[in-house]
Amino acid sequence: MSLNRIILKNFFKSVKNYALYIFALIFSVVLYFSFVLMSQDDTIAAELQSESVMSTGFTVGSVLLVVIIVLFVMFANSIFLKRRNKELALFQLIGLRRKKLLRILVLENAVIYFGSLVSGITLGFLISRMLLLLLLRMLQIELSIGMSFSVTAVTQTAILFVCIFVLLMIQNFIFLKRTRLVDMLKLNQSIESDYRGIGFWTIVSGFLGLVMILSGYWLSMNIMDFGTVLVPLLLGILFLTIVGTYLLFKASVAFVLNVIRQSKNGRLNVKDVLSLTSIMFKMKSNAFLLTLISIISALSMGLMSFSYISYYSVEQSVNASISNDYVFYEEEEMLFYSELLDESGINHEVRTVPFLNYEATGEGITINTPRGGSEIDLVIVSADHIESATVKENEIIIKGLISTLDAFMNFEINSPITLFNSDYEQTLELIEVDGEAILPSHVARGALQAVVSNEVYQKLEEQYTYDEELRDNLVSYAIDISEEDSQEIFELMNQDGHHSFESRINQYTVQMQGAGVMMFVIGFVGIAFLMTTGCILYFKQVGEGEDEKESYKILRKLGFTVNELVKGLTIKVVLTFGIPLLMGLLHTYFAVNAGWFIFGSEMWLPMLTVMIGYVFLYLIFAFFSLLYYKKIVRESI
Repeated sequence: MSLNRIILKNFFKSVKNYALYIFALIFSVVLYFSFVLMSQDDTIAAELQSESVMSTGFTVGSVLLVVIIVLFVMFANSIFLKRRNKELALFQLIGLRRKKLLRILVLENAVIYFGSLVSGITLGFLISRMLLLLLLRMLQIELSIGMSFSVTAVTQTAILFVCIFVLLMIQNFIFLKRTRLVDMLKLNQSIESDYRGIGFWTIVSGFLGLVMILSGYWLSMNIMDFGTVLVPLLLGILFLTIVGTYLLFKASVAFVLNVIRQSKNGRLNVKDVLSLTSIMFKMKSNAFLLTLISIISALSMGLMSFSYISYYSVEQSVNASISNDYVFYEEEEMLFYSELLDESGINHEVRTVPFLNYEATGEGITINTPRGGSEIDLVIVSADHIESATVKENEIIIKGLISTLDAFMNFEINSPITLFNSDYEQTLELIEVDGEAILPSHVARGALQAVVSNEVYQKLEEQYTYDEELRDNLVSYAIDISEEDSQEIFELMNQDGHHSFESRINQYTVQMQGAGVMMFVIGFVGIAFLMTTGCILYFKQVGEGEDEKESYKILRKLGFTVNELVKGLTIKVVLTFGIPLLMGLLHTYFAVNAGWFIFGSEMWLPMLTVMIGYVFLYLIFAFFSLLYYKKIVRESI
């Protein structure tokens, strides 16, 4: 029989064993090609206020995707090689040299690989259209898009996967070169009997792992108390979390499950044997892989949560920085645009708001920094200029408290606050605090704003020491459109040669598009991470199921039913997928809780949305793993 006939016969006979590998390849091609195809679509970029936002986001995303895909495909190939170890060993036993074995692998992989490449490009082309529609909706852009095909995207994808193919062939060559015939026959014989039990150092390591993780969580919850050593602290938290997670999988899980097993006093049923005993061994032997999956899952969910927080908080962020529809730097600029709007028949109101700069202290203010204290800078405005504010003579309202400042400051309602300068003090009662700005950011310069009654403002003004050169700068100039502002009004004002200004609707559009593109790219890469980690766990379960098929066959012959075996395997699947997922969720919560305020004004809804989506997709992989186990058990005899 010729070598080519052997290759063809073996290929068609084992085609079902290639299913996972083919899925991994097609999935990788779809991911990369659809992403590259979207990045080269000029129709969306032309609609953005800043084209660099999209190009930068997609460039970073494509680099991350390349890293994910290379690692994922090489891992899938390694599992595939191990599943074929006996087959490769038999080929050597009948006299085939390793060079011919490598030739078989190259030809087989070429057929599978480039067939998957064509299939993936076709499927990726269809999926990219749906993803583009999703991106348009996120960016709040109304635009009809057609079916467009890019030869450049195909070429870029083909070059990448040809390079990956070369890497895989090198991986196959190294495997054949380093693995002896005897080792191939014994490659999958690492079983629970090799497990050495729970020793003293396992208990110590397990306890240490839990302590390190809890210490990392505690430090992240109290990170603001260590502001002077923030960078070393972050590195320390990262070290504690990663090493602690590794020790948890290496020792803590085995220790806890061993305690549960010993509590049964030797009365273990088949469910316990298939779940607890198996997991004790598998968790320890796969500790590094499970740690990597947990950390990658936490990283993905954390970045997706931060990006969603930023996207979700765009409107609040704009309202906290721009107080009016249009803000100007000089009175002449405001009057110029007021005349322009009058000529165009657009109803509007001119806003001229004077303000004062005072310091404030009192029982109602607490600063949560290592230095502590209660003194802050306030920009004071009279209630006569703020239509939405109602303030009595002895009251004060604080405005513009964004989430970043809120993390460092506490304000107690109905407590006294004293406004002061070098010559005067005025004590008022704090009645309200919110995040809406009453002055533009270039006027407030990062300080909080406060509203007082007109009577109090006049007293403060009488005691205020003006710098005559800067007196005119203590006024805010703005215009509010009487009806609803629109992009057309902005474009009318934003003509070449006109004075510069700040626009709330333009700022909202820019921030929404920037946050939307970033959320889409991070979400795409995050889902790619999720899919790869889920596939890896699924591949591991398939491999373990194949290795344990004989054990299931023996148990079936001993009289155990399919349902009895499946119950034990269900617990195994739940623990295998659940523990890494739980660790990822916990890591994500504490990471997001430590820094969410930097990105927006709401943590829980965005974070929980991401977590629920992640759990749902993980459940799908766990479900398919359970179905595969059920199939193996049924077919065991």
